[in-house]
Amino acid sequence: MTEAALAAAEWREVSEGRLRSGNLRTYPLAPFLEGRQLKRYVYYKNRYDQIREIVGTDRLPSTFEQSAYCQQMVAAHGSSLASRAVREGWLPLLSYLTGLTHRESDFSTAQLLQHLLADMRRDGWLSTFVGSTDGGKTNSALLLAGLAMRDDPEMHLATNIDPVEWHDHDLNDRTHTNVTTRSGLEELIERYDDLFVILDEMSTQANAQTSNYDVNEHLYPLITHKSKYGLRMVIIGHRESGYDIAPPIREHSTYFVRQVREERDRGEDVYSAEFYESIEDGELVEESFTLKPVPEVQAYYDPDDDSAIFRLDE
Repeated sequence: MTEAALAAAEWREVSEGRLRSGNLRTYPLAPFLEGRQLKRYVYYKNRYDQIREIVGTDRLPSTFEQSAYCQQMVAAHGSSLASRAVREGWLPLLSYLTGLTHRESDFSTAQLLQHLLADMRRDGWLSTFVGSTDGGKTNSALLLAGLAMRDDPEMHLATNIDPVEWHDHDLNDRTHTNVTTRSGLEELIERYDDLFVILDEMSTQANAQTSNYDVNEHLYPLITHKSKYGLRMVIIGHRESGYDIAPPIREHSTYFVRQVREERDRGEDVYSAEFYESIEDGELVEESFTLKPVPEVQAYYDPDDDSAIFRLDE
């Protein structure tokens, strides 16, 4: 098949709405364009890497969706949702959502993620994730990290989750996995001004009973100075009461996030993330908002593989 025929076939597939997950990653803005503008989007998207090589990789952004040409096209010819995204400066957010697959999608998901992005732009943001295993906590944590990294090209990710392989290669260059010791995390803090930290399975190492001394001695200084260090943090536990996470972490949390998985006999399960402002006597209170459904993160990780233990005393 010639290159022209291949491009034509791709355009027909997206224009007729046959958007599989792979198409969504390849053409994230296709659902918001139609006709000639959709064809133009697919055409230039397929050739963007070649264009960057000719013009200069230092003169053009890493993705076509971030380019001024694409943003002008979407602003002029895209759906009202996409046009508003351009006007308000969060088109990268919209192109990041694989869950929005209709030209006039429900605006609430994009609005909530924009709200979260504004929160995460502040140094010291910290959320504690609670809920049972298989509730989608890792997906949501990586979704927020990817959003922050796309918003800030200087942001790096440090996590004890391994592997994490983004579909956007630029994010892979800024991702540090298998961070399993406090000293290793501190080295990254010294190296980078902005760091998004995800610590999984912390009910083992940062709980309120067996590891309370280690938390106070080794982790508490990082928690209390997280704004000074330019950190955004996600701590992942299990118990909805939050009692498996030490009090110093709970006291400094911006949100407590409960993950919920809605199992369906037909179709894929639906995941939601409920954001609360506090925990009182083991109960989540003051719900701020709910993100439902939680979009699928554009990265590969193994949800069945337990993260390596993060050791506070090393």
